[in-house]
Amino acid sequence: MSVGDVDSTHEHEPADERRPAPEPPPAARWPRLARMPPLAMLSALAALTHAVVARLCLPLLGDGRIELLRVLQAAARYALNLSACAGMVALTIGALDIVVARDLTYVSRRVVLAVLAGMLVCTLALATFLPNGTIGPQSQVVLLAAGALHVYVVQLMLATMRAETSLAGRTTVALVALASLFPLASLLVRHTEPMSHWAWAQAGVASLHALGELAFLLVPIAAAFVVLPWSDDVSGRAARRAGTLAVCGMAVLFGAAARIPNALYGHVMYSALRLEWALERASLGYAVPISLAVGAATAAVVSRDSRHRQGGAALWLWLAGGYNPLTPARVFMSALAATLVCRAILGVGAEASKKS
Repeated sequence: MSVGDVDSTHEHEPADERRPAPEPPPAARWPRLARMPPLAMLSALAALTHAVVARLCLPLLGDGRIELLRVLQAAARYALNLSACAGMVALTIGALDIVVARDLTYVSRRVVLAVLAGMLVCTLALATFLPNGTIGPQSQVVLLAAGALHVYVVQLMLATMRAETSLAGRTTVALVALASLFPLASLLVRHTEPMSHWAWAQAGVASLHALGELAFLLVPIAAAFVVLPWSDDVSGRAARRAGTLAVCGMAVLFGAAARIPNALYGHVMYSALRLEWALERASLGYAVPISLAVGAATAAVVSRDSRHRQGGAALWLWLAGGYNPLTPARVFMSALAATLVCRAILGVGAEASKKS
């Protein structure tokens, strides 16, 4: 081989090396939002365990004279504390990732989100580590935390709405915001003097409560079009089958619940999800949206994609927190659920735009 051949070979190699690297697609923004915060899934599972044991099993088992009841009470307290400790970490990191995403929303809104998230985490920490009974359900601290939760959710959903383009994502975001906006308005009306004593204001509170319940029940159904794995592969089909089985299982449970006394059914429904508007009108009407919500959450959780699993954890926390929470534990569950919903929608939307 001649020297000229060697030189000509080396002349072409730097030409390929000097080619500019392809720019990352616009969908690669907010890569941290596509990953679930640490301990978020642990917090969701622990919150679900607490909801099942403390708000479903205990009301059905009796008055506290059974040994099994004491065991369940201890398990419920442990699950709640575990969910709170893991949730503080997940909520802090999840909200921080959103706050530091500079191109997600305005600086002023990110500052407001940081302040409100700090208030929620501090309230949860006080309720978790202070002695029992220090912070009651109707205390000023809890009412302040509930108000901060609703404002936090509305601001978070406004930020997500600005960045999300899909119809399903925008619908989910709007329903989450309405599920907080209606109870926030009713909370202000109930605690504003002399407005709280006016007849039209009391009727308005009932209407706002009903609209808020409707938005709360529709959130998981709308979110299913975003967080469920709709891909036609083995993983997607397995996840959808798991969701279908969960829907059927919940339908069977609601069918069995139709045989228990109405008073006990209403108590369990309110204890589990804080739903009460339609208990006397169409109590079994809750079966359809709740069954679909459980199916969507199950299908998303068993998915192999972290974006979908994050959405599934959000739906479980959404159900565990219930509508219009007024206890520190439920306030934190709803706050973490809204945070994970926001992150899941943004992550799935970014991945969809990247593929397109």
